[in-house]
Amino acid sequence: MNLDFYTDPEIAILLNYGDVRRTLDEALVDLATGRASVFPRQRSSCGDIKLSAMGGIWPSRGVAGIKSYPTVKGQFSFLISLFDIDNNRPLAMLQANEITRLRTAALATLVASKAANPGAKQLALIGAGLQGGAAAEALEECLRFNEICVVDPAIQPFALTQLTSRLKAPVRHCTAEEAVRGADIVVTASRSKTPVFDGAWLKPGCLVVAIGTSLPDGRELDDETLRRAGRVIVEWKPQSMAEAGEIVLGLQQGALNVEKIVDLAQIYRGEQPWRASGSEIVVFKSVGIGLVDVATACLAVEKAGHHPRPRA
Repeated sequence: MNLDFYTDPEIAILLNYGDVRRTLDEALVDLATGRASVFPRQRSSCGDIKLSAMGGIWPSRGVAGIKSYPTVKGQFSFLISLFDIDNNRPLAMLQANEITRLRTAALATLVASKAANPGAKQLALIGAGLQGGAAAEALEECLRFNEICVVDPAIQPFALTQLTSRLKAPVRHCTAEEAVRGADIVVTASRSKTPVFDGAWLKPGCLVVAIGTSLPDGRELDDETLRRAGRVIVEWKPQSMAEAGEIVLGLQQGALNVEKIVDLAQIYRGEQPWRASGSEIVVFKSVGIGLVDVATACLAVEKAGHHPRPRA
């Protein structure tokens, strides 16, 4: 049996933000209607080494898969095992650092395209590393900004220059307060375990997209942001309620109540709107779910022409 193996550089050529965003939209429709499922993240550790796994089943595409990754000295290395469930056999192995980068940015953009107010023109990006830069690129492809304000005290001048060269909108390096006060969309992509801005700075109608941490003891958003938010959108409640620090700590400390929390399946089923009004502050807290990894891996294999059930 020949098992296809895809490297990160190959996946970078095969995929783009727009195609991934559209595929995730389709996967979430199926999740909401019971035609796809999530395998929740499992974590194990031995000393300082962690090993995690997460996945999903997508019968309409004929695939199931698991993403596994060790964490060593704070660094991740991702691998996806993809299965052909029509023939019950392994289909492909994929390096998944690039998939993780693409799917996180594409999902943030998918939510922003639906939950941000029309005409959003200013983006605040807090954390301009690999994932933050990807989010800014993906958002700019879908939403046209007049200005992107970058907040990252540790960013080197050459890294800021590189990011600026990849973006069409003017980029300004500034303080968190300067960035957040004027922003229509705030993206946090730091690895901070403590809040990275004051929620009092958010203007009415702002969308906050927090993608920086998936640990229950860390949070990028403060109590004031959670109190002011009309709703907090999560990917999938069974996982987010246990993993998202904003949710876990916000509920414990009384800054958040359960009634505000809605997940994407509820929204896709039409049980909840993306936002209730133009003035409502909306938070999207992402921790990553395995179904989006599997969907993105499936797209890569389809693009390469090796999937037995290519898309019509």
